[in-house]
Amino acid sequence: MKAEKLCNTITNLDVKPGGTLRFYGKWFGRPYDNYHKVIECSFNDGILQFIFDAGEQLKIWNPNKIVFNYNKLVIKESSCVDFIRYPYGEPHTDENLVIDRYSNRQIFNNSIKSGKVCYQLLDENYPAVELLSY
Repeated sequence: MKAEKLCNTITNLDVKPGGTLRFYGKWFGRPYDNYHKVIECSFNDGILQFIFDAGEQLKIWNPNKIVFNYNKLVIKESSCVDFIRYPYGEPHTDENLVIDRYSNRQIFNNSIKSGKVCYQLLDENYPAVELLSY
């Protein structure tokens, strides 16, 4: 599935997808411990973006090999993945912003002026992004 088709599909769903997140085989938190529901999806300039119900954002550069069904969303390839979030229990201020960046190359997100970028290791034996329902 192409990113444009994925965005159109998700936008037209009455019930948006949600689940737990995994990036290159690494769970965000404990497996199936937290739930992220998509509230918005867009695709512009080669970047697929999701906004979740708790305010997190997921940006995926050059997404490729996308699989979407009722139980999962899998994006097998990407040149960079940013998961933009605030630590649980912390105020949503610019200083508390955290960006978990998964990339083999440096990609700069000029729209973010503050916060902390945490460069994560990639394991390309796993899909770039998985949103898995429980």
